[in-house]
Amino acid sequence: SWTPGGRRLLTGCHSGEFTLWNGMCFNFETIIQAHDKPVRCMTWSNNDTWLLTGDDGGIIQYWTVTLNKAKRLYDAHKEAVRGVSFAPTDLKFASCSDDTTVKIWDFAQGKVVHAMSAHGGDVKGVQWHPTRALVASGSKDSVVKLWDPAGGREVASLHGHKNTVTCLHWHANGNFLLTGGRDQVLKIFDIRVLREMETYKGQNRDVTNCKWHPIHHDLFVSSGGDGSLAFWLRGMLQPQATIRGAHESTVWGLAWHPMGHVLATSSQDNTTKFWARNRPGDMVKERDRYAQGDRFEPSSVLPGMGARGGGHGRTAIPGIG
Repeated sequence: SWTPGGRRLLTGCHSGEFTLWNGMCFNFETIIQAHDKPVRCMTWSNNDTWLLTGDDGGIIQYWTVTLNKAKRLYDAHKEAVRGVSFAPTDLKFASCSDDTTVKIWDFAQGKVVHAMSAHGGDVKGVQWHPTRALVASGSKDSVVKLWDPAGGREVASLHGHKNTVTCLHWHANGNFLLTGGRDQVLKIFDIRVLREMETYKGQNRDVTNCKWHPIHHDLFVSSGGDGSLAFWLRGMLQPQATIRGAHESTVWGLAWHPMGHVLATSSQDNTTKFWARNRPGDMVKERDRYAQGDRFEPSSVLPGMGARGGGHGRTAIPGIG
């Protein structure tokens, strides 16, 4: 996750540590021991004042903007915390876990307001609606559920995926919900009519994450279990650019810079990479790896993205510096 202002990138590790990367020259800055178990999720408050993180042991940790520990919620969940998301007002937040529950919390008191357990399997993702009192969650039961956080009740179930729903992300306008799953497809649901709008097929393995672009609201990116990245435009069912082998293993983390000019990715191969659009007409070369293969598939609609791996002393991103 990018820090407020976008100057640094914060990544969570399997060792329970935070790694802080400089977001301007893309080098390593420091490591902070954050949790005793693997860090599974993190999110900043909407007012950029607080950071929430969750780990494999079911613990949720509060952090200040200077990355000082503020409060720890022990036994927030019985199993790994898979997602945390603030309400638009930052007064409450939602969390989800492999213990099949979605919980609504009072942020100031650190107490559970509602615990909802209508899912039939591990809950892999949760996100609060950008403007309304509505929470979406995706689960191992292949269902996306919408919740009323005030009443603690289920509002609707969206059926469309044929396997675990691994990720979800609200569109900035609040009308569309982007989801991805182990069935290797992405879907966009229109919550105004509670109906699936479009299905996107292009990942060869599980879809592990998906994110809308913060500026260009029709653009979104997805990552796969095979280490690939795919870039899509809403309404166009084929990927506009695909980077096969962007990482050597599963890509877990995706984070657009707040200005939208850089995409950061983190992977099970223990690397963090920064991606940016190449200059018009240039092919992508990620140091020497892409020079040896043809993993990048260019498109005339969306120019490809070149990479610079974090912490390896590489030069500035093409077209940026």
